[in-house]
Amino acid sequence: MSAFLGPIHTWLYNKIKFQDAMADAVLDLSGEKEYIRDLREKTAGRYGELGKGQLEDLIETDNIHGWLQEKVSLVENRLAYAVTALVSRDPESLSSVKEAIFQLGKKNSMDQDVTAGKAYEHLENTLLNGMPCDRVNEVVRETEDGLVWQQTQDIHAASWALVQGDPKHYYALREALIKGMLDDTGIEFIQTGDQVFELRRRSCTESIS
Repeated sequence: MSAFLGPIHTWLYNKIKFQDAMADAVLDLSGEKEYIRDLREKTAGRYGELGKGQLEDLIETDNIHGWLQEKVSLVENRLAYAVTALVSRDPESLSSVKEAIFQLGKKNSMDQDVTAGKAYEHLENTLLNGMPCDRVNEVVRETEDGLVWQQTQDIHAASWALVQGDPKHYYALREALIKGMLDDTGIEFIQTGDQVFELRRRSCTESIS
């Protein structure tokens, strides 16, 4: 089956799996803290699960694009539902969720000497932003000290709207994740405007935006 697959499909599926790991971190937290004991079962019953194994053993080779699009929606919906269920039950749980996602970021930390450009490349290779054809992120400016990019569309909001959730929670979790990834590096992540984000050297005192 692997003959039908290209590197871009594996690249995308790895991003899908990482987003699923974010949802799993939330579901694990819910079980450990007993926020909602059966939240994992409720989430699986509503959306199903990604499944385990190698991509070539799972994918429908006669519908590669459609299968991957379905999995993108699945993991987006799982995360939105799990977080919204917890925060709806207990708004204070959001801080614990962010800490769990921060720790996930630390487990997937970047090299200590990473540059802003390489950090952005790492995020592009790790974080799920729809399908490649969506072209969600666009670099606005890059210098020796930093990089600025903007999102051309909010690709995540629809999944949160489906569960009456707040898309801002997604971005709060993503910020916690990225900060965890960068925690031991000389690069920091900040949002500088509406859908505008920056990676820059921590020693820099001014934005390059």
